[in-house]
Amino acid sequence: MNNIFDTITNLWNSTFRPVPRYLGAVILAVALAGATSCGSDATSQAGSLPASTASTTTSHTTTTVIAPTSSATAAPRPSSTIDELVGAAGDRMHIRCVGQGATTVLLISGFSTGAEGWATVESAIAARTRVCSYERPGTGTSDPAGSTQTFSTQATDLHELLDTVGEPGPYVVVGHSFGGAEAVTFASLFADEVSGLVLIDASPATWPATICVVPDDGSNAAAMLRALCGMFAPTGNPERLDAIAGFAETAQIVSLGSLPMAVITATHRELSADLAVSEVDRLNEAWNLGQQAWMALSTTSHLVSVEHTGHHIEVDQPGVVIDEITRLLP
Repeated sequence: MNNIFDTITNLWNSTFRPVPRYLGAVILAVALAGATSCGSDATSQAGSLPASTASTTTSHTTTTVIAPTSSATAAPRPSSTIDELVGAAGDRMHIRCVGQGATTVLLISGFSTGAEGWATVESAIAARTRVCSYERPGTGTSDPAGSTQTFSTQATDLHELLDTVGEPGPYVVVGHSFGGAEAVTFASLFADEVSGLVLIDASPATWPATICVVPDDGSNAAAMLRALCGMFAPTGNPERLDAIAGFAETAQIVSLGSLPMAVITATHRELSADLAVSEVDRLNEAWNLGQQAWMALSTTSHLVSVEHTGHHIEVDQPGVVIDEITRLLP
């Protein structure tokens, strides 16, 4: 498996040009970012923390955060730190929970990624409320994945893990990249326990299909994208995620009602010059339509377009993410 990822990394490095920070970041990492555009009607929205620059386009009227269910309200609120592997040998997942509050924020990482990227966001949110991050099987320090996964199995496993360690809702669920699809699935499956949703550069449900039809034109960029396509199979990634089946399931979720929801995405990206212009345009269009599709799931969603960032907005511009999570807390 390491050889596969080394190959992808080498292809990536040889395909995409570094882009100065003032121009934004490269479009597609192994975690599969896409291209977003900045709407002409976007307005400037500065975060309450320094070093965050964003513009926000609101497609729906923002409403009050959904009230916690009575069962969630009655549940005891944990306050002690949890930072351990949980489960039977060979089936353990790493979970970390800190802070205390009436709502628990769940941080879900992207494709084949551990929880290390949440450090800044976690510390800020822990000062306000309870926050938990975890590492799916096959990532971070968790045990290897033992079976084929989809976003619904991952969301269900996360819910069981939270039950095991005694971390009740209500939850504000935050998902980055592929973790966005898991976050949406969690919000759909456990709707009565979720009071808010934040998607951070979430890969659209159509993204695998979009990537896998890139023509083999001999360019390094096309070769890299076609190699990424091979990672969507359960045998092609350490999570054993069946990305095709997973996104097909997520595409069946058509509404989350009036769940308060923020869709955060990078404003500027740039592809290597050796990828055909028609393909760049197609990828950009698919990404933009995907962000609109995520927003359409809720009648109280809004879009946050972020300047000066790459795919990992939670690392490059954590203040934006912190602000949007905080907006959804009671």
